[in-house]
Amino acid sequence: MRGKFTRFHWAVLTAVAAAAGVVLAVLFWPTDRPPQQADQAFRFYRLNGEPTDLSSFRGQVVLVSVWATWCLSCREELPALARFQKTWNGPPIRIVALSIDRDGAEVVEPLLNSLGIVGLPVFLDPEGRSVKLFSISGLPTSILLDRDGRELGRWFGPKSWDEPATRREIASFLGAASPGKDP
Repeated sequence: MRGKFTRFHWAVLTAVAAAAGVVLAVLFWPTDRPPQQADQAFRFYRLNGEPTDLSSFRGQVVLVSVWATWCLSCREELPALARFQKTWNGPPIRIVALSIDRDGAEVVEPLLNSLGIVGLPVFLDPEGRSVKLFSISGLPTSILLDRDGRELGRWFGPKSWDEPATRREIASFLGAASPGKDP
C-alpha cells in the first residue's frame, strides 16, 4: 500500500485543511471593523422556489446561517439551530438557514427529512452569492444582523445554538440583559 493515497488520507487532509481555514479566519478576521451593511437586494429563494431578499426582513433582527449539505459540520449544527429557533425566548430573531448547494431543494429537503428538521426557515442560494456578500471563508458561518441589516456578530464553524452560553452571547449582541430562561 506504500505510495497509495487512501480515503483515510483524503479525509485527514480535508479535515486538516478545514481546520486551518477556520484558524486562519479567526486569527486574521479584523475585530475592530465597523459594522457592515448587508446588501438588502441580495436575492435568494425559499424551498418552494419563490424568490426573496434581505429587504423582506427589514426591521427585524436576522440570524443568517450559511451552510451546505456536503458540509459535515453544517449537518451537525442544523439540529441545534432548529432547536434554538423553536425555544429562543429573548428579543425576536428571524432565522435564515441559507444553503449554498447548487442543486437546491433537490438535495436540501432530503437532508432536512433525514435529520428530522421541521419548521426551520431554510432558504436556497444555489449561485453562492452569500459567500462573497458576507466574505465567508468556511462553512458553516453565521452572521447576526440588526434591524437595519448591519452585522452585529459572526461565528465560524459549528455552533451549539441551544447552549445557555450561546444564548447569553446572542443576548449581549442584542443589548438584552438576559435571553430569558434557558430550556
